[in-house]
Amino acid sequence: MNTLNKLTPGENISATARVLNKPESQTVRDKKLIKLKVGDSANIANLVAWAPMHKKILKLNLDKGDLVEIKLGSCPKSHKTTNRPPTITVNPNTILKKISLKNFPSVEECMGIKFLDELEDYRYASARVFISSIYNTVVYFCEKCKKFSEKMCDCGNFPDAIFSISGIFSDGTRTIPFTTLTEDVAEKMTNSKKPGAEKINVKILMEHPFTLFGYLRNEHFYVEDVVE
Repeated sequence: MNTLNKLTPGENISATARVLNKPESQTVRDKKLIKLKVGDSANIANLVAWAPMHKKILKLNLDKGDLVEIKLGSCPKSHKTTNRPPTITVNPNTILKKISLKNFPSVEECMGIKFLDELEDYRYASARVFISSIYNTVVYFCEKCKKFSEKMCDCGNFPDAIFSISGIFSDGTRTIPFTTLTEDVAEKMTNSKKPGAEKINVKILMEHPFTLFGYLRNEHFYVEDVVE
């Protein structure tokens, strides 16, 4: 069995992992899926099962803290060229089994803070960091052109504003750029709502440390949650 640091886009993986949250049921483009996070001492990954494979997860009745053995889970090949998070997809050949083991890392240990210089590409981590600079608090996306643009797009359209924090942070071991992935995360980081995004005093964000949870892709940290 592998550890989750062996997770590689385009390849299968077999590993034992701790369930880190309750499975969530979602519907995307009229197709049902089950999604949860699993982890070990080396990495964290999204375990994703689309219908009808989602039944493999449902029948195990997994809960936070359980241990699951994953055999022949697949890592999406498309993640080689996209900045997507570490993911294990359940396929027809995947075998899932709830197991018991002594001395396997707990949920808290799997989610423990890591130094940035320990973090390799396609790895999740919680990191304690100081923000040294902010690029922007808002980006604009033109639905007409389907691309990011200036406040007024070249096509003449006024694009939608997206509350997004981008900048550079460091923990003393490494300095890397970061971006928040959702408007909810940007609101949580700044204690501000979207209408006030353009008026945020970015210096306030640089006055204290943040504990941020996210993943590294191509020397860029994508923030999924603000722990504190």
